[in-house]
Amino acid sequence: MSGHRTAALAAFKERLAEEYEREYPRSAAHHRAHADHLLDGCSHAVRWNDPFMPIMARTSGARVEDLDGHVLVDYWQGHFSNLLGHNPPLIRDALARALEEGRGLQSGMLHEVEARVAELIVRCTGAESVRVTTSGSLGMFYASLLCRGFTGRDLILKVKGGWHGSQPFGLEGVSAHGDAYDRIETEGLPKSTPSEILLTSYNNVEELRRMFRDHGDRIACMLVEPVLGQGGGIAATLEYMREIRRLTSHHGALLVCDEIITGFRFRAGDLTQLYGVEPDLLVLGKVLGGGMPVAAVAGRRELLALCTREQHRVKFEGGTYSAHELALLASATLLEELIAEERTVYPALARAGKELRDGLRTVAHEAGLAVSLLGTPEPVGTSSSLLMLHVLREPGADPSSPEEMAKRAHPFLDDGFLKSVLMLHGVSVRTGLGALSTAHGAEDFKRTLDGFSAAFERLRRAGLIGKAAP
Repeated sequence: MSGHRTAALAAFKERLAEEYEREYPRSAAHHRAHADHLLDGCSHAVRWNDPFMPIMARTSGARVEDLDGHVLVDYWQGHFSNLLGHNPPLIRDALARALEEGRGLQSGMLHEVEARVAELIVRCTGAESVRVTTSGSLGMFYASLLCRGFTGRDLILKVKGGWHGSQPFGLEGVSAHGDAYDRIETEGLPKSTPSEILLTSYNNVEELRRMFRDHGDRIACMLVEPVLGQGGGIAATLEYMREIRRLTSHHGALLVCDEIITGFRFRAGDLTQLYGVEPDLLVLGKVLGGGMPVAAVAGRRELLALCTREQHRVKFEGGTYSAHELALLASATLLEELIAEERTVYPALARAGKELRDGLRTVAHEAGLAVSLLGTPEPVGTSSSLLMLHVLREPGADPSSPEEMAKRAHPFLDDGFLKSVLMLHGVSVRTGLGALSTAHGAEDFKRTLDGFSAAFERLRRAGLIGKAAP
């Protein structure tokens, strides 16, 4: 970036911080009042964005309202969890009834809803058995333990740019450092961790074959997302997913599909089935919980049996809040709705996604920007309700790996910067846009396109994009 543009960007960010103070005075005061005892202003890093994040007062459907009364069209939607939008009456009413009946909060006792959710997951995915937990990170941790215990091998193969939660078997090669994805993401892990994680490039079939040729007899499992979350919505090709399945089977390794984002997003079940691939273990979360903390590991019975009372080889016993009745009631209520309305819900979401994609392409073209709109896997057709927008340096085909994205992305129009600008124009996004819900409609899309148009115009006037940029 030129010195002129660097100075222009610094000045723009300074003005942006001043505008945030004016527009969100109650949120700013909240952050100042709690800065000492709430480190970083929140306990989940991705919920923060500079200069600061407005504090939400209420959420409903496609929109959120902050302490200062601004109403935003929201595509973050609870970390992409809220397929029916924020606080859908269907789920909220079911939870209220349970509480009125004297049940729902943690009792430490068995309840019928746990088996009901397990049965629904098996029905939707074809898995043989299920064990539930509270988060996707824990699900991936337990899945990795099961694979290492079952195979007697230590190596975990994962994709560069793939995120599988804050757990030891996924915390390498998540974020770009320059153009490279080659570092452990945290201190405090055992010194042996780097020697137990192998990294491979997404959608690179030849490199995948080399990995298995060189290490196949030592690989316990491969962890893969059909659509990369941290990696910005890049989808696996059919060839890549099918080759992963072939190679893991051939070498006696196990396939763990991380569908924490994609499960129940494209159909009433997992996305992997649409690839014609059957994983050994499937990890589900987000949409599965219906807005409550639910995750699940589903798959082969002989694998999951390692954590049963009979074998007791893998300590997958959950925690105090595993199989929480109220959380599982939300899950069961949502899954039953999605199964019943599958032929209506998912085509409608795909049509809405296409409408918004087409509009965003037009807005970006008018602003003179090259964009990539990711989040659509090959098997689902031409559009989806995941929509992750990236501004590129130059026009071209969509990036097929995080490494390629790191090289081609605009040098400063990253997700955080765009998010900060867009919030001042009535739109809340993540990874360029995020996820649509059934609650989003034509008026939300109009506000969204107007917001992007205004944000891009603001950047143009500041000399940061377009022909006027230095």
